Amino acid sequence: MRFELLLLCLATSGASTIAALSQTSLSPAPVAGGATLDATIRSGQVVYNQHCAACHNFNGDGNGPAAVWLFPKPRNFSAGLFKIQSTPSGSLPSDEDLYESITRGLGGSSMPSFTYLSEKERRDVVQYVKHLTAETEPDGKRTNKFDEAKQKGQIAPPIPVPPEPPLTLDSITRGREFFTRLQCVACHGETGAGDGPSALTLKDHEGIPVLPRDFNTGAFRGGATGRDLYLRIAAGLAGTPMLAFPDDVLKPEERWDLVHFVQSLRRKDVEVNDILAPEDGLIKVSKSRKALPLDPTHPDWERIEAARVPLNPLWPEPDPIPAVAVRALHDGKRIALLLQWRDAIANGAPVRVQDFQDAAALQFSLHGTTPFLGMGDSNNAVNIWQWKAGWQEETDGRRQDVHTEYASMHVDLYPETTSLYRTAEAAGNLLSRMHSSPIEDANARGFGTMKSQPPKSQNVQGKGVWRDGFWNVLCVRELKSKDAEDVRFAPGKPVPVAFAIWNGQQRDRNGRKVISNWFQLILE
Repeated sequence: MRFELLLLCLATSGASTIAALSQTSLSPAPVAGGATLDATIRSGQVVYNQHCAACHNFNGDGNGPAAVWLFPKPRNFSAGLFKIQSTPSGSLPSDEDLYESITRGLGGSSMPSFTYLSEKERRDVVQYVKHLTAETEPDGKRTNKFDEAKQKGQIAPPIPVPPEPPLTLDSITRGREFFTRLQCVACHGETGAGDGPSALTLKDHEGIPVLPRDFNTGAFRGGATGRDLYLRIAAGLAGTPMLAFPDDVLKPEERWDLVHFVQSLRRKDVEVNDILAPEDGLIKVSKSRKALPLDPTHPDWERIEAARVPLNPLWPEPDPIPAVAVRALHDGKRIALLLQWRDAIANGAPVRVQDFQDAAALQFSLHGTTPFLGMGDSNNAVNIWQWKAGWQEETDGRRQDVHTEYASMHVDLYPETTSLYRTAEAAGNLLSRMHSSPIEDANARGFGTMKSQPPKSQNVQGKGVWRDGFWNVLCVRELKSKDAEDVRFAPGKPVPVAFAIWNGQQRDRNGRKVISNWFQLILE
């Protein structure tokens, strides 16, 4: 019941937020000289308002309506401070730096990759983000920081990155010496785990607490290649306690030694997550010539090629789930999607207030577009299939309750109905009734607006099995549905889909989860 109350509160507050967002004007904003936005910036504004404003806000101050649920907090563009840049500390990033951040996202944060937008859309957003760095002066003049730097001849060229020297034991040893001499251990710790003596005292330029990078397992915000790390050391991270170490502090060859030492701290089982990434964003749904395997552990699924879908946390996780493997089949009548991810401990129904359950969700765009990743928007609804481990226990005949969690305690008997002490069930709450399927079929038009479809429209079936430290969750539905708010599947027609995973052991719930980018589901 606690979980349902949280959903109700979020839905109530979120609905008003989304309504306010949908009413926000997209009229051109003023620029220097009183002119209106040019075509490129105007185009970038439209894309920004749909995909970026919920986090970064329409004025770019980083206080969008979704920011309260995110950590690290979204970037405040008006400050003109950008973490990822190839230019020296104290200068502004290049257009290509901003484009790469939008394209690749910032790993380990809520900033996703926007590869699903066209190159033109991404480059237009770059120009609009630059436009948002302006501050209005008393005389009404508004010049963004990039134009101002250009006028003053202060545009800095990129930092030259020499070829990477061979990785040797000597280079790692020298790198360790620099790591100690430059006091990197104060924040990142002796072993690079991000647990140095100053770690809990660090704050960004706005006074918000920040955590130093965990080199052992944490995701590198600006990429994990040697060149990426070289530039982070040389330029620092603007607006954070991470200082720059330019050539008068570290010579280029010494900087490479430090890069090699940092890379040596990486846990080997984590490195695979640094190098594996989606290539084309496609998830192919093969056509089966025989009956679909309806057991998620059926050996036939091993013959289907899996698409690895990277996941980003919306909140810091001690051990985030890095990816989910997706396999898909259809037989011309039904579609079956299998999700598999590593989870060392299975968490079922959250009977106690301190417990949370494992869950997974698929989000489909209803109109073939790629709307705001956070559950669509007022003009672009999404269809959501959400599986919950507690509901799986119910359908398996293992409904958990106080009498199972506290087996030795006295339990009053209510022979008439369990609803006498299950108040949400007595009130007819769809989420609290006995479930015939562990999957909820729902719709949303923005975060906080998720609404279950009525019982007669709950047409998604499935099953989840936890085995050997992995969840295997299967979702099955007819290809053709009569419900207007259900996603439509047709051979050859791409359907945008995104994924979310909740880890109950890490207290994930509601907006605290790991999410994917948009992918394209294509049926043979």
